Amino acid sequence: MSDEMSLTIFDPIAALTVEVQEKDATLVFDHTTPEGEKELRSYVHTIRGHRSSLEKVRVIAKEDALKYGRAVDAKAKELKAPFDKIIAERMKPLDEIEDAKRKAAEAVVEAERVAKEKAEQERLADLERREKEAAAKEAKLKAAQDAIDAKRREAERAEREKRIAAEAAENARKEAEAKAKAEIERKEREARDKQRLADREKAMAAEREAKRVADREHQAKCQGDALTVIGCIVGFGGVELSIKLLAAIVDGEIPHVTINY
Repeated sequence: MSDEMSLTIFDPIAALTVEVQEKDATLVFDHTTPEGEKELRSYVHTIRGHRSSLEKVRVIAKEDALKYGRAVDAKAKELKAPFDKIIAERMKPLDEIEDAKRKAAEAVVEAERVAKEKAEQERLADLERREKEAAAKEAKLKAAQDAIDAKRREAERAEREKRIAAEAAENARKEAEAKAKAEIERKEREARDKQRLADREKAMAAEREAKRVADREHQAKCQGDALTVIGCIVGFGGVELSIKLLAAIVDGEIPHVTINY
């Protein structure tokens, strides 16, 4: 089946296409009028029908071409098999050489990989060793610094405790002095209060004594005045009787009779 024979199915469509193109060149539609618009739409609808017919022919033609293509592939595969067999048999020693070369190259690559891996492991081991040494050195330095810091803190603590003890002793001394001073001031205040009380009591006693003396003198005067009057009433020679009457009045033995001091 040739390409020309396989495409004859399109001949009717090709003839129709020429006819449609020639007719289309002569047609004029006035789409600005309702009638012209209707005719134009009908004409386009007809052309779309021709295009649909072409698509149906294409599907049919392609199906035959696909069948033919599958038959061609099957025949080519059948004819290619002897060539593949000869090539495979002839290439076997060459493939073995290539395989040996490939294995040798792979061995070199593997050796290089192993060497690189070993070198990397050694590098990592050395790095780990140096890191451990650095860590140990750092830990040693840290321990030494910690010891120095601990001694410094201990010295600061001892100095602080010493200062606190000195401050406490000073405060205790000041407190004791304050207490002693307060006690002295209290005793002095008590002594002053006691002296003021004694002075006040002494003054009051002196005042009472002066009042007593004054009262006695006043009483003596009043009684003397009364005795003089009584003596005048009793008469001369009645001194003893006058004294007895005055004593009775002073002692309150005569009812309703008193001396107005």
